Amino acid sequence: MKRKTLALLLSCAMFSTAGIAAPMQLASFKNVTADSEINGFQSSLFYSNTGTVNGFDLPILGYTEMDQVNGLQLGALAGSHVRNGVNGAAIGLFNWHGGEDNGLNISLANQVGNMNGASVGIYSATDQMNGLNIGGVTAEGNLNGTGDINGMNVGILGNYNKGRMYGLNINGLGNYTEGTMKGLNVAGIGNEIDGNVRGMNVAGIGNYIRGDMKGLNISPFSWVDKDITGANVAIASHSRNVRGFNVGGIANWSEGDIKGMNAAIVNVSGNMTGLNIAAFNKSGDTTGANITAFNWSENTTGFNMGVFNRTNDMTGFNLGGFNVANNVTGMNLGAVNFNGGNVSGLNMGAININSGNVTGSNIGAINVTSGSSSTDFGAFNYADTTNFQFGLINATKHLEGLQIGVINIAMNATVPVLPLVNFHRSF
Repeated sequence: MKRKTLALLLSCAMFSTAGIAAPMQLASFKNVTADSEINGFQSSLFYSNTGTVNGFDLPILGYTEMDQVNGLQLGALAGSHVRNGVNGAAIGLFNWHGGEDNGLNISLANQVGNMNGASVGIYSATDQMNGLNIGGVTAEGNLNGTGDINGMNVGILGNYNKGRMYGLNINGLGNYTEGTMKGLNVAGIGNEIDGNVRGMNVAGIGNYIRGDMKGLNISPFSWVDKDITGANVAIASHSRNVRGFNVGGIANWSEGDIKGMNAAIVNVSGNMTGLNIAAFNKSGDTTGANITAFNWSENTTGFNMGVFNRTNDMTGFNLGGFNVANNVTGMNLGAVNFNGGNVSGLNMGAININSGNVTGSNIGAINVTSGSSSTDFGAFNYADTTNFQFGLINATKHLEGLQIGVINIAMNATVPVLPLVNFHRSF
C-alpha cells in the first residue's frame, strides 16, 4: 500500500495535469503539456516545453521552451527560449528571450527583448537595454524594438545600436549608433553615429557623426556633417559651424562659421569669430585674430599675423612679411604692404604700394601711392597727390604742402625740381 501511494505522488509531480501548478517537473522529449506552471524545480533532458517556472530551472542538455522564468535558470550545455522573459538569472549555452528580462543573462549568445540588468555573451543582443551589455559583438534593436541603451555597452568586435545611446559605449573595433548618443563613446577603430552626439566621442582612427556634436570629439580623423559645439581634436576634421575649439594636426575644414578657436596646419572655414592658428588659413570674414604663415581671408576686423596676409578689407592690424589688402583702416606692418584700395591709418614697411588714397602715413624705404597720400617718410616717396614728403627722393604730380629731401619733384610747383625743399600751396 505504501509503495502504491509513493508511486502515485511521483507521477503527479513528474507529469502534472495541464493548468495545475506543480512543485517539481522532470521532462524529456516534450512529455508534459505547454501550459504547466512549476512552483519549485524543473529539469529537462534534450527538449521540454512548459509554461512558467517559479524557482529553479535546470535544463541538462539540449533545448527548452517556456513562457517565463521567475528565479534561476542554469543550463551549461543547454539553450532556452523563454517567450515572456526572465525575472532573475539565466545562464546557459544560449538565451533566446522575448518580453522583458529583469536580472542577469550569461551565455555564448543572448537574444532577448527589453533587458533591465546585465547581459553577457560572445554575441549579446537586446531590443532595448537598461543596464550593462557585454559581448564580443553586441546589438540593440530589431524590427520591433527601439534599440535604446541606458547604461553601458561593451563589445570586443562591434556594437550596433538601432536607437539612442545614453551612457557608455566601448568597443575594441567599432560602434554604430543610428540614434542620438549621450555620454561616452569609445572605439579602437571608429565610431559612426547617425544622430546627434552629446558628450564625448573617442576613436582610434575615425569618428563619423551625421548630426550635431556637443561636447568633446577626439580621433585622428573626424567628420561631422553638422555643427560642433565644444571641442574637436583630430589630425584632420570636417564640420559645418563650430562653436568652441577645433584642433587638427593637419587640417580643419569647416563649411560653416567658427566662433572660438581653430588650430591646425591648414584651416579652411567660413566666417571666423575668434582665433585662427595655422600654417595656412583660408576663411571668410574674420573678427578676431588670424595667426598663420599664409593667411587668406575676406574682410578682417582685428589682427592678422603671417608671413603672407591676404585680405579684402582690413580693420585693425596687419602684421606680416607680405601684406595684401584692399581697404585698410588701422595699420599695415610688413616688409611689403600692397593695398588695392584706400588706407586710413599707417603703412609701415620696406616697400609700401597703394593703389588708392592714404589718409595717414606711409613709412618705408619705398612708398608709392597712385592716389593721394597725407604724409610719406622714406628713401623714395611717390604720390599722385601729397601734403608732406620726407626722403632722399620725393616726387608728386600735385603738391599741396612741403617736400624735404635731396631731390624734390612737384610737377605743379613753380619750380618743379628743387634740392632740399620744395613747397606749393593752392589758395
